[in-house]
Amino acid sequence: MKILENVLYIFMCIYIIILPWQQGKTTYGDGILALIILIYILKLILSSKSRQKMFLDIKSFFHDYLSISMSVLFLVMIISTSYAFDKKIALNESARFLSYVILFFIIKYECNYKRYIRGIINSYVFSVFSICVFGIYQYFTGFGLSAEFMKYSYTDKKIEATLDNPNNLGAFLVLALFPIIMLTIYEKNKIKKSIYSLISMIIVVDIVLTWSRNAFIGVAIGAIILAIIFSWKLIFIIGPAAVISLFIPKISHRILDIANSSQNESRIYLWKTALKMIKEHPILGVGNGNYVSLYDTYVKKYPELKYPWFTHRPSHNSYLKVTSELGILGILSFVCMLVFSLLRVKQAASSAKDKLYRYFCTGIFASMVGFYFMNISDNLFFVPKTTAYFWILLAISQAIVIRESSRESIF
Repeated sequence: MKILENVLYIFMCIYIIILPWQQGKTTYGDGILALIILIYILKLILSSKSRQKMFLDIKSFFHDYLSISMSVLFLVMIISTSYAFDKKIALNESARFLSYVILFFIIKYECNYKRYIRGIINSYVFSVFSICVFGIYQYFTGFGLSAEFMKYSYTDKKIEATLDNPNNLGAFLVLALFPIIMLTIYEKNKIKKSIYSLISMIIVVDIVLTWSRNAFIGVAIGAIILAIIFSWKLIFIIGPAAVISLFIPKISHRILDIANSSQNESRIYLWKTALKMIKEHPILGVGNGNYVSLYDTYVKKYPELKYPWFTHRPSHNSYLKVTSELGILGILSFVCMLVFSLLRVKQAASSAKDKLYRYFCTGIFASMVGFYFMNISDNLFFVPKTTAYFWILLAISQAIVIRESSRESIF
């Protein structure tokens, strides 16, 4: 079974690297993830020890508040398909969430050997680096860039790389920025430290080139959190960097747009529509994924919610989306899941004996907080090629907890 374990690990690394590299909702990664699940099932079929371990892993899984909240949220999603207007969308979004849970489970329980964890981290760093390089190439050439982002008011372009949208790319990069910065701080080898430093700088450049206000907010919040939980001395880096950025006209203009009501008007209309759905369906919601399906119906029913040219629009707020679609129990389980995720990552950062793990998980924590805030003005938790990496990072932290709690020495 060692062969299948290694094959599972190799395909996990391939999945992490290849996931962002197809535009559109269906990625090459979906096929790789399906193959990973099949390999895991084959391993269970062929090995009684693997089956015994699986039962123990499932028992452990359901003794964790994080896993329980994930399970409750999935159950609410499945139940909501029974009354959803568009049952196909409800089932598809439920299946997508289940795939994240399975991905989390496999990384946590099957890929928690030290060499596997390090290989997965390296694969993640390489994936981020490759996307960043392509983003810069895209800025100078326009290759693969959607027409709507080729010329954007006072900016030359807004890059999206292969993430379909600048805001999605910004979220992908915010999730990566602080873990990689912490790897840079941790690393003593000069060559590796230089590589991590270069990647960190390229990530920052790409975030700027997305011109995503939301990404700027995520970076600012993540940086403050990192200074609080890691070292207040980072203020001496963050402060001057923030001041300098205000003297760059394009950046300062975009930052000031955060408070520009005209720039936020369209989102406010979408949020009001979500609030109307919540008011009319406070207990059960309208069904998983059905905000978009019912948007035009609500705009027609309440003309004051109409915004010019908008049709079948998303809510642009993950928390309002969940509340409007899944009701009280849905948003409670969702918020509990997010809180327990932070607590588990903090536990990994605090308890890990390996300094690399401690630093990496500290970075994950800062990025997660920034990502949570970014979801106030976008549905980033429901963008597959972005949010998959949230689950991967969370799973890595939990694999670290399991490995660090084991007295086994595996390298």
